[in-house]
Amino acid sequence: MPDFIFRLPLKLTDAQRLAIDDYDGSLVVTGGPGSGKTTVTIFRFLTPVKNNQNALLFTYNRTLLASIKGILRNKAEELFGDLDEQTIKLVIENKVSSFYKWYAQGGQWFDSSLDETQIEQRFRNTGRIYREIFFDEAQDLTPAVFAKAFMLAEKVTCGADNAQDLQSNFPPDEALSIILEKLRNQKHTDLQPLEQNFRNTKEIFEFARGFVPDDEIVQYIDTSDLQNGENPEILDNLSTDAQLSKIKEIIEANPASNIGILVNYGNQVVDIKNYLEKPENGYSCQPNSTDNRTFSYYYNGMPQAEEQIMFDRMKTPFICTYDSCKGLEFDIVIMPFFNDAERALAKPRKKKINNTWIEEKNADGSTKMWATRNHYYVGATRARTQLYLLCYQKPQLLIDLLEFISSNNQSQINLFDDDLPF
Repeated sequence: MPDFIFRLPLKLTDAQRLAIDDYDGSLVVTGGPGSGKTTVTIFRFLTPVKNNQNALLFTYNRTLLASIKGILRNKAEELFGDLDEQTIKLVIENKVSSFYKWYAQGGQWFDSSLDETQIEQRFRNTGRIYREIFFDEAQDLTPAVFAKAFMLAEKVTCGADNAQDLQSNFPPDEALSIILEKLRNQKHTDLQPLEQNFRNTKEIFEFARGFVPDDEIVQYIDTSDLQNGENPEILDNLSTDAQLSKIKEIIEANPASNIGILVNYGNQVVDIKNYLEKPENGYSCQPNSTDNRTFSYYYNGMPQAEEQIMFDRMKTPFICTYDSCKGLEFDIVIMPFFNDAERALAKPRKKKINNTWIEEKNADGSTKMWATRNHYYVGATRARTQLYLLCYQKPQLLIDLLEFISSNNQSQINLFDDDLPF
């Protein structure tokens, strides 16, 4: 399969241009999926870079980090102006980073339980003040980070969206307001909303927002300007083997498309990887693979050598978890094993402390589950033109979603119970 296609629009909207050019100070950019938050972050980051000023761009997800680095490499000639090749390479390698990795350079891993005092001490120990720091997908971090952000930089730029808070480090629907408040307590910070969705078709977005029926901001998003497209396809009555075969069928029918395969758990990423690598299927994720039979994958905790292959050359199809898909976009999204959504919504997340497994907690004190409805909203909104859900039996979550769409007079989603040829 081809290299992953990194898209960065060089023609910007008025709101995006305003966010890039008209705010000399600190800024929080907000908007839904496909509104251009990452685009704004990248272009704002390039301003100090091209002026040889010290700036850092942070992400949370490793996959988004790989994507941003890929964009900067592939479009270096258009983006970096007169900077020489070696300088550009150093910027991409050293100035675009995972916040977790950067934080760990001080000898301590970042943890969501760290309070403002602990964050302040770590920031103080860096001994460096940057011209500007950029946080893409800022809602993935914690309030304490933003309460002390100006210890690191003269200016701070954040992109944030309440509905894409998958880590639950903020109370529900409060990430944006808290980030803005924490920054404004230190220094004047403006807010710039991006209201248009440039990614999804009307049918895909109206389907996706059915996952979060109680999110008023998402429900009030105007879809009248979205282009029309195909309804999402829900294929049920499929065994595990049938779902794997369907994934391969979709891949081979779309050889020139970015394809994302999204699942709940890392072991499911491995299961799909192993299936594609079977001799009879002939795919490989190794660097020396032929272009028409390659793919990439990612899951948290995968071997570092395998992760580096993904960073060096991202390929499509791309297999990852819902946790790791945020910030990415695909022409086609496949969400297999969707029956597991019910279990993931009720399965507590745990972490090991002193050889004891402890349930993780959300910001509001409730138990952190393996997934939230927002995970599936985020997953579905990664799709530009086609969306497939595969399952062996329609879970209640899906039944409720279809009833919600129907009762709100949104686009009717066809439920396909195909007799598949396998």
